[in-house]
Order: sequence, then structure tokens, then C-alpha cells
Amino acid sequence: MTSGTEAVDTACKIARRWGINQKGISPQECMILGVGGCYHGLASGVWSLMNGHSLKVKRYGLDSRIQMNTNPRTGEVLEYLNLDKMRACLEEYKDRVAAVIMECIHGHSRDVNEEISYARGVYDLCKSMNILFIADEVRQSVGKTGKFFSFQHLGPNVKPGIVTMGKSITGGFYPQSFIMGVATVMASVGPCEMASTYGFTPLGIAAANATIDVIDRENLIERAVSLGDLWRKTVQSWNHPLVDYVAQVGADSNLILREVQPSRVVALCMHRGLFVYPKPDGIRLSFAMTMSNELLLEGAEILKSCLDDVGKYGLIEGE
Repeated sequence: MTSGTEAVDTACKIARRWGINQKGISPQECMILGVGGCYHGLASGVWSLMNGHSLKVKRYGLDSRIQMNTNPRTGEVLEYLNLDKMRACLEEYKDRVAAVIMECIHGHSRDVNEEISYARGVYDLCKSMNILFIADEVRQSVGKTGKFFSFQHLGPNVKPGIVTMGKSITGGFYPQSFIMGVATVMASVGPCEMASTYGFTPLGIAAANATIDVIDRENLIERAVSLGDLWRKTVQSWNHPLVDYVAQVGADSNLILREVQPSRVVALCMHRGLFVYPKPDGIRLSFAMTMSNELLLEGAEILKSCLDDVGKYGLIEGE
């Protein structure tokens, strides 16, 4: 496929086919469930798998009843880290659910083991109820979290029914996404039932192969762990009053802030030459695994200066 969104949409389509063909779910009753806080894309087929957004219903009429990240009966979001909600929902609807799709590791908790335990719990529930587990690895794979796939943190015996990949699998050089799955699932698809105009091109395959070669040759997965450790120690050494905590797994991090609007800090960073992403409660950072220690520390110093100075400004252009 071309984009991560396209990969997720196709994975859900394959899962529905498996649920109807092999699990025996009625086509009108077959459901795919998502998990709160995950990002899967904004295409009409997958938007409903993400947290409620008024635009999808009010402007586009996309209030799906076949793909959602809510309990079909109560409408409550199946919140990330709340295993009880997922268990109750699956126990009630296990005969209608073909698959659960999620980003296993979000890198937002104080202790990543909380996220690992939750994701493993969802996986185990799926296995016990004959429900496919789809690992959306578009954002968190290719070594970023310190393992090639983030689902590998869940244990060596975890094998998702379907895995999606994109973004960094081609090193940012060429737009290409991939779907992998166990044979019994992927064999459900018939000829001419799915395609992508620019999917599986020679250039895309070459870019993916080259990316994997560089990751192996330069030990970039180990490098991701080293960068993340350096970042965490650096932030903790600040003991900054505006920093609540730093969440980090490999080279992926969220800096959780307090008593400051994150968008103001991000805007000031932009004016000082550092581009980071604002979230409601902090800043998301994802480090290139090829980054030098010196470059990471340079960026960290800019960020610290912005935290130090943000209170001196009124309106910051871009906030």
C-alpha cells in the first residue's frame, strides 16, 4: 500500500473477511473494535476507530456501527490502559467481533510496563475468544521503541493476526506501507478484492530493503535505546518546575508538562529553530535513530530555554 491509513483500512477489510468467512459472523453484524487514544488515519473507513470527533459525525455522517473504539451498547470509549472495559465489551460481543486493532505502545505513561501489561492483556483476551489482534505498527515500528516492532515488548510468544507498517519502513524516502498476516487470515482474500495503484513498486521495495539494511548495519535499534536513555537523563537533570514527568521508550518520548500551555512552548521552540509536536498535556518527541548525541543535546537545550522563558511572553505567534 502507499500510506499507513491505507494499510489500516485494508487490514480491517481483511479481518472482516476472515470474521465472516472463517468465524461465521453475519456480514451485517461483523465488527472491528479499536482502542481509545490510538491513531489510525482520517480516511472514512478508519476514522471511526479513533476517539470521538464531532466532525466525523456532524460534517461527514461517519458514525460507524461496524468499526468503532466504543462499547456498542453504552457508547463508552474503550480507553487505553482500562482492561476491564475491553474485557466486558468482548465478553458481551465476542461472537460479533472479528478483530481488535491498536497501537500497542503509546509511550505516554510514567512506567511503560503499564502499557505493556495492558496491551498484553488485550492480546490474551483476543486469543481466548478467537478474535484477531491487529497491531498497528505504522507509527511505532522499525526500531523506534527499542525493538523492531513495538508489539515485541509484549513477549516472545505474541504473534498478531495482522501487522501494519508504514512511514519509517522506507526511511522517509518513499511513501510505502505494508501489511503482514498469518497465512490463514491473509488467504481469506480473493483475487481483485484489494489493490493499491502505487503499492509494491520496485522503488518502494528497494527503499524498504535499504532501510532495514542500514538499521542492521548501524545497530540503530540499540542506538534508539541509547538516545532515549540520554534524553531521559537530560530532562530529569533539569528538575524543571514546568515538567511533570518524561515518558520514554526507546527513541520515542512524551514530555508531560504542568502549569503551562504546551502550544505556547512549542511555538517558542519553533521561533528558536526546534520543531516539536504539541499535545493537550505536553509535547511529543520522536528522535531520528541516526541523530548524534550532540544534536540531541542541542535540541534539548533549546527546549529547556523555551521552558525557562515562556512565562516572559504574552501572545507567541503560532501558539
